[in-house]
Amino acid sequence: MSADSSECSAQPVVNSYNGWDPLEEVIVGSVANSASMGFEPALRPYFPNPAQQDFKAARRSDAEIEAATGQLDNLAKVLESENVVVRRPTPVDFMTEVKTPSFQVSSQNTSACPRDVLLVVGDEIIEAPMAMRSRFFEYLPYRKLVREYFRQGARWTAAPKPSMADEMYVQDFSIADGPFDADEHPSLTGLEPSFDAASFIRMGKDIFYQPDIVTNDFGAQWLARHLGPEYRLHRVRFRDPHPQHIDATMVPLRPGLIMFNPERPPVGDTIAFFEENGWRVVAAEPSVRGSFYRTPEISNWISMNVFNVNEETIICEEREKPMIELFKSLGFRVIAIPFANVYHFGGSFHCCTVDIRRAGDRKSYFPALDS
Repeated sequence: MSADSSECSAQPVVNSYNGWDPLEEVIVGSVANSASMGFEPALRPYFPNPAQQDFKAARRSDAEIEAATGQLDNLAKVLESENVVVRRPTPVDFMTEVKTPSFQVSSQNTSACPRDVLLVVGDEIIEAPMAMRSRFFEYLPYRKLVREYFRQGARWTAAPKPSMADEMYVQDFSIADGPFDADEHPSLTGLEPSFDAASFIRMGKDIFYQPDIVTNDFGAQWLARHLGPEYRLHRVRFRDPHPQHIDATMVPLRPGLIMFNPERPPVGDTIAFFEENGWRVVAAEPSVRGSFYRTPEISNWISMNVFNVNEETIICEEREKPMIELFKSLGFRVIAIPFANVYHFGGSFHCCTVDIRRAGDRKSYFPALDS
């Protein structure tokens, strides 16, 4: 008997190929002991002028943490009421300094957004090689869970950790020279592979990514080679002045239905690709909150950051009435709950969850690629 066989369970403990198959187990984030990041090179696209860069890390207030914790705990209860197993990260102190041979920062970040850190592909959990120095150790709150999943048969990979040395960032990046462009005006160099897991969208055999301020093509190349020929990786780009992650830009809702951000149209033939494969393309509704909620972490399209329980059920913020009505018109049962207090920690429902197990197999949803 091999060393692994005695520990493996009959059913995969980790199994997720997309964001719509019936959800069985999920990690929901936590804001306990969160910090706000100080300025670092990866934030330059948001704060291009030196006068904007003079801010320091700070501990989040008790009031902020308490309000967001209540809404995250409520999300966990709602998912449990849908017969989903909910797991939570281990609390750590994010005001701890990080120092390596290449950099030093006075704080870390938060465990609000497991979607950024962990990429689940089939039965494998991949720890992302993130680009922000304050997030270097953000995998640690999930390590207890990942060890447990591994012992029960899941595969576990840590992508190569980048040094985050100064040479990894374009030192003179400025939006005065034009908006971010992954080809002509990037903010990351190609020194080392880098990506956040939330820069990728999984659709069975096909995985889509956009190169952005935390994800470079080197990182996508590493992932494609690691996953092998069973998966097809697609590079997509959008007209976005400082893109970070893809889940408020391009959101598949179920097989054959995808939602795009009308303010960030795709560059190239992305829309045509989906239409040619029989997908219906719909435009998202912007947040009802207006520009007040625009921060480096979120935009006025936080309304798109929703989470599927299955193909028929979707979770949406309760005050996003236009988006709720859109989903109902598309045939969804909408679970509308409060979540705005979590926004300032970096995201909404999709960011703050990572689906560990869904009842489904790897499939191709794009017949034009299968011939």
